[in-house]
Amino acid sequence: MREIIIELESENELIPILKGKVFHVTPTINFPLIEKSGAIIPNQNNEWRSLFGNSINGFFRLRGCVSLFDYRAYGTEDWEEHAYKCTPTQIFAQTDIISILVLSKDHYAKLESWINWKLEEKWSQRVVPHVEVGYPGKVKVEYLTEHLIVKLKNS
Repeated sequence: MREIIIELESENELIPILKGKVFHVTPTINFPLIEKSGAIIPNQNNEWRSLFGNSINGFFRLRGCVSLFDYRAYGTEDWEEHAYKCTPTQIFAQTDIISILVLSKDHYAKLESWINWKLEEKWSQRVVPHVEVGYPGKVKVEYLTEHLIVKLKNS
């Protein structure tokens, strides 16, 4: 996995860098735990507090999946309609430095689409259409191609 350090003047600079990628976001302080365990582990039992809001009724969490941002459709009308609902930069309000862990394209076939939420009519569960996907089970560290360590210059 390639490690890349990115310093931004503004949070808005990050979004175009992520175009076409599927990735997980966590405070960088959590990365050693991911390395030690060898994987990003699903939060199925709600053991860890999400910095992206209430995950008690998270669609992918309840399915035993790791939630990932899906920016493959970046810039499309559907993506634009929903992208503001949950952004990778929103956790900067709670931490100075974030880790973005990019999933290898070799593992895209295992991704679960948000569309299942719609087909199964799981309206009481939370998902961000067109922006969020789930990876069933653990995302092993060897499935990741990049570790982007992102910091805002003025923080």
